[in-house]
Amino acid sequence: MVLNICINVVAVFAIVFVGFVIYYKWAFKYWQRLGVPYLKPTVPFGNSQQVLLVQTSLGEALAEHYKTGKAKGYKHVGLFSFTTPEYMPIDSDIIRNILVRDFNYFCDRGLYANEEIDPLTAHLFFLTGNRWKKLRAKLTPTFTSGKMKTMFNTVVECSQKFKQAIDIQHTQGPINIKIFLERYTTDVIGSCAFGLSCNSFDDPNSTFCKYSKRMFEPTNLEKIQALIAVFLPSISKLFKMHVLPTDISDFYFNIIQNTVKYRQTNNVVRNDFLQILIDLMDDGSGLTIEEVAAQALLFFLAGFETSSSVMMYCLFELALNQNIQEKLREELNAVIKDYDQVVTYECLNDLVYMGQVLDEVMRKYPPLPVLRRICITNYKVPNTELVLEEGTIVLIPLLGVQNDPDYFPEPETFNPERFSPKNKAKLNRFCYMPFGEGPRMCIGLRFAFLQMKIGLSALLKNYKFSINKKTQMPLKINPKPIVLAPMEPIWLDIKKV
Repeated sequence: MVLNICINVVAVFAIVFVGFVIYYKWAFKYWQRLGVPYLKPTVPFGNSQQVLLVQTSLGEALAEHYKTGKAKGYKHVGLFSFTTPEYMPIDSDIIRNILVRDFNYFCDRGLYANEEIDPLTAHLFFLTGNRWKKLRAKLTPTFTSGKMKTMFNTVVECSQKFKQAIDIQHTQGPINIKIFLERYTTDVIGSCAFGLSCNSFDDPNSTFCKYSKRMFEPTNLEKIQALIAVFLPSISKLFKMHVLPTDISDFYFNIIQNTVKYRQTNNVVRNDFLQILIDLMDDGSGLTIEEVAAQALLFFLAGFETSSSVMMYCLFELALNQNIQEKLREELNAVIKDYDQVVTYECLNDLVYMGQVLDEVMRKYPPLPVLRRICITNYKVPNTELVLEEGTIVLIPLLGVQNDPDYFPEPETFNPERFSPKNKAKLNRFCYMPFGEGPRMCIGLRFAFLQMKIGLSALLKNYKFSINKKTQMPLKINPKPIVLAPMEPIWLDIKKV
């Protein structure tokens, strides 16, 4: 009796295993059936094993896939996440078609979000179709040069507190620069998006700072849920999994709701992003308080981590390349002198070399190293026989493209001259896209440069940076975050100039 049960159990497992193998073999022939070159997948993760086992970052993994495909002369390759097929374009013309020319086929990102249980996911990054299009049209005017100018003084005030903190800290030894940059961007975004004076340099343990940190340090369970949402969105949808932890969502929503109510009741008006959203809501645009809160949260997510990371890598490269740092400081001093030693909104446009430096930083270290789209209806790839099926995920390997020696010779060399006005005019715009490209490119580009240029000006005008021996060289990328983050802190020595 027991023997028969054991035999039956073994037989069932054998049948399931054989079925499993047969299914995987069939699924892994998907790109072959379509006549598309593909990189050999492995069971059970497909081409995502190193990412899912947290051995390498998604950006680095796709950059390697890009390099492999490019070396073989492919214009595109097929990949798999588990058995789900993913399409990776290599040729810049195909990338251009997906992001711009044939945008209507690829207008969504294909990311899981459930507005019913996560109302703060109703923002531009996640929204799809007509809802995205209508909201984008409403919000685009909020990021004009004129609107940015109204927030200028607020950002400058935050940069002054930033400098004061460095004034105190630099005498006490090397600085983990990312911590200070995060506090600066927390103050900026907290003030402009949430109407709060965060004072994170004076009180780094404030509730707002704690939740800001909590946002980017998820629990193990939340990490697993995030991976499922990216790689197995159908499971997330089936079980109605949260994208945002409830405590985080409630915290930020309550801040916005209370601030909006206070301003409306007391006729308080401020020159910030939140005020622009309140005005839109009051003008009968149909914007709800949930949508206002969602856009404010997106503003925080997009402006906090990405800008602090770019400035961190910028100071790292300037510390390694003292000649570039000195040239940048000379430009800064010359420009400020023309404006009576005051950093004004107008003088930021005259910091041409600083713009080149930031462009080169974002080429080498794109904050979001992958652009993601989903094919919303069958699409024939021009000049090929391939028809991408509806629902196919498209991954554009930005880190790989922007470090391709065919586009940027000696890509490991930090060279801002690549982006001089003369050289930048010659660049293929689809080889350099740190803010994305096409209708879904980052709406906050102007604000990002405003925040970064003001912060860097406050530092470089007063300090010289060099690498401290505590910094582990060469830098290794942390495989856990989606953004391109170093495994270990970057420590800098700082001296007054």
